[in-house]
Order: sequence, then C-alpha cells, then structure tokens
Amino acid sequence: MRDGMKILTFFLSLAICAVAQDRRIPIILDTDIGTDIDDAFALALTLTSPETDLRGVTTVSADAYTRALIVCRFLESVGRADIPVAAGRPRRPTPEEKGQHRYGLDTLFKKRPVPEVAAEVIYRQLAANPGKLTLVTVGDLTNIARVLTDHPEAKPWIKRIVIMGGAVRVGYNGKPPVVWEWNIRSDTKGAQTVFSAGVPLVVAPLDATTMVKLEAPMRERIFGSGTKLAEQLHTLYQLWGKTTPTLFDPVAVTLAFNETFCTIENLRLEVDNEGFTREVQGPPNARVAVSIRKDDFLQWYCNRVAGSLAK
Repeated sequence: MRDGMKILTFFLSLAICAVAQDRRIPIILDTDIGTDIDDAFALALTLTSPETDLRGVTTVSADAYTRALIVCRFLESVGRADIPVAAGRPRRPTPEEKGQHRYGLDTLFKKRPVPEVAAEVIYRQLAANPGKLTLVTVGDLTNIARVLTDHPEAKPWIKRIVIMGGAVRVGYNGKPPVVWEWNIRSDTKGAQTVFSAGVPLVVAPLDATTMVKLEAPMRERIFGSGTKLAEQLHTLYQLWGKTTPTLFDPVAVTLAFNETFCTIENLRLEVDNEGFTREVQGPPNARVAVSIRKDDFLQWYCNRVAGSLAK
C-alpha cells in the first residue's frame, strides 16, 4: 500500500509540473544589452522567473552582433545555451570593443547567434506559435517595427508587446516636465510603427521605472549569492563602469507576467515626430504603468535573482 502511494504521489507531481510548464508565458526578449546595465538585469530576471518560457533573445541598436555575442556568452555561462540568439544587424568589420562589449568578444565560449536576422527569427517564431508569444522589447523598436512592416500578416499572431519606453507624465528625475525617452527617441519612426499597429501593448515608461535604483546592499546580495548567474551579472556590472543601476528594463520584463507592483491605466499613446510619447484622446491602445511601488519591487527582484538556482 505504501509503495502504491509513493507511485501515485510521483505521478501526481509529474502532472503538477506539466501543468506549471503549460502555464508559462512564452516570450522573446528584444534587447540593446551592452549599453546600460539594466538589460543584463532584465535577462537575469527572465532566466530566474518560473512564469516565463524564454523562446529567444534578439538584439538591436548599433553593433547588434556584438550585443548578441554578449547574450550568447551569458546564456552559455549559466547553462542555457539552448536558447536561440539573433542579431538585428550583421557583424561589423570593426566591432565596438568598449565596456560590456568586451565580454561578448571573448573567444573562450562557443555559442553564436543564428545566421538569420532578428526580425526574421521573430517572424518565424510567431508563425509557428500564432497568438501565443509575448514580445518584450527593452531597447529601441527597430526589430519589432521591421517585423510589422515586412510581415503585416503577423500582427494578429502577436499576443502582446511589452515595451520599456516613453514618458507619460514625468522626466528622468521622476517629476514633470515630460521628456523624450531614449528607447523611443533612438528610432522614432520605428516607435510610431509599433504604437500605431493595433497590437495589444503594455508599456513601462519612465513614470514606473526611472526611480527604481538598485542600491549597494541589494547589489551586494545578488553578486554575493554564489550562482553562475550572479558571476556573469557582476562581470558585466564591472565592465559597465558606473555605480548605481536603474532597473528600467526589469520592470518591463515583470509586466509580462506580474502587474501587481504597478498602477496600470488604459491609455491611448502616440509617438510624435520628436520622439515624445503623448497621451491623447481616443480608444486606449496600451496598458500603461503610471507608477510603481519601488521598494516592494526591488525587494522582490532581489529575492528572485539572488535566489537563482543557476549554480
């Protein structure tokens, strides 16, 4: 009888695991990793969140290929070399060699980006999984805009696009006046394409991100946690060469599966020709995080990433 109960418990646990797997949210992370350090912290969050199923990482902005190499080394180092990586632009004859880019140019790791450009990889995954994929974009919107422009038939295949970008009511200091935000201004036309596409949007603007500072005690807890993930984060942080990260991008990743830290409003946002994200009249096109409980978020983030099982 006891053996029978053990067998039943074993199969029940397998069934529970299978259900949990089915509930994970499949995402593609589109990132300009290698400039600010928050992209690396966002990648770490996707890898340590059981709610997400990271189906691929794509890179955007200048020297996107070396940025893709940064992701490749990071994934290989934490035992996730199975996740495909694609660059938004081909390899440069002379790659950027400063700061975090040096991490990607190391010759000791094997993983490399797939040969297809990022937009085509995203399109292929959307076609294979219509209505299921969430695109999380934490850099400029060039790759996503290219998918929408080159493959307009893919629009209904996108479950939603989660964007770190824009500013609705504040600037970088967390107070009015509103300013243009870097990711939107970096490719204004691409941002206009995405915001006007009619695809469901979730937006993490400066209003909910700019004051989320990862101060020394929490950094030390993450870096001292003894995981491979922490080692790679610490290396990139040192190459970044600054002191206190602002976790813009991890807030956007979180909104892909958890909105409880933020106050959300349904708004209509448009991007003007100067790169400002304007709140306008009309039917809402986005769920927008207009504030965040930053202390609660930071504690949660630190607990999750420092508690990583990527030993």
